[in-house]
Amino acid sequence: MKTILLEVTENNYQEILNFIKLFPESQCRVIHDDELSDEESSHIQNVLRQIQQGDYTEFEAWEIVKHRL
Repeated sequence: MKTILLEVTENNYQEILNFIKLFPESQCRVIHDDELSDEESSHIQNVLRQIQQGDYTEFEAWEIVKHRL
């Protein structure tokens, strides 16, 4: 499985959550912050720092995706 970290406004949160819950849990599930290990939380923070610095190398085929944008 792949992981998506998504920040949304408070107004859209429940609507997006309801959409995600339409998928079977075996294919898509919501992971709450308190379910993450320290190592997982640290990895997410490191990736966010990379993104803030404009470094998207953590993501697969970034150059292909970037050209499509």
